[in-house]
Amino acid sequence: MKQIIAINSQTKLGELVTYFPAITSRLNELHIDYCCQGDRTLEAAIEAAGITSDFITEVQNGYDEFLARPDKEIPVTELSDEELIDLILDTHHQPERVLLKELEQLMNKILLAHYDHDKNLVLMLHRSFNELKMELEEHFVKEEREIFPAMRKPNKTSEDRLAIGSIIHELEAEHDGAGDIIKHLMKETDDFTPPEFACPTMMAVYAKLHELADDIFLHIAKENSVLFKRYE
Repeated sequence: MKQIIAINSQTKLGELVTYFPAITSRLNELHIDYCCQGDRTLEAAIEAAGITSDFITEVQNGYDEFLARPDKEIPVTELSDEELIDLILDTHHQPERVLLKELEQLMNKILLAHYDHDKNLVLMLHRSFNELKMELEEHFVKEEREIFPAMRKPNKTSEDRLAIGSIIHELEAEHDGAGDIIKHLMKETDDFTPPEFACPTMMAVYAKLHELADDIFLHIAKENSVLFKRYE
């Protein structure tokens, strides 16, 4: 399998981030959805975002620098199903569960501490976070108890692959749901910018929400654009 890609206007976003994961922070800054809309081309994405074609050159230059690094990551496309599943579990499921647990405790604190400062804001944060937490926890267990074991099964029959495809359809819809919640949080918090009255706890909430959002977007991209596509 190929280890590098040629980046141009027709490169798909999902492919871009799997070969060049460092670009995700820049895409997040520009509100370019590469996880749930990973099948879009760079050209279509920058047109929708109102960005000039100079951005493609920026990405190309960044990718060239990335390739020159001795410590660059191996593209997830090079991994077997087993290796990619293990990577997703170790670098996404487990760390995201830790962040969810930390945020749950902090969210209750700022709900009480800052209710009088901006009750609409803290209620929105509390409600949206809990919706996201429920969505992710249920999603994780479906993957860990259903689809990942099915993908690990040796000598899969055509019926096995059809069953996997059916579950994937459901999981991709859940990815869309989680993505929508995160986009709502980003909009309502001005891209996770703490308000002027924020205490250290509230600033920690915003930082951890930002970290969680970035990780979820990359997590979804690896599944939608690589692992799940193997079963189309």
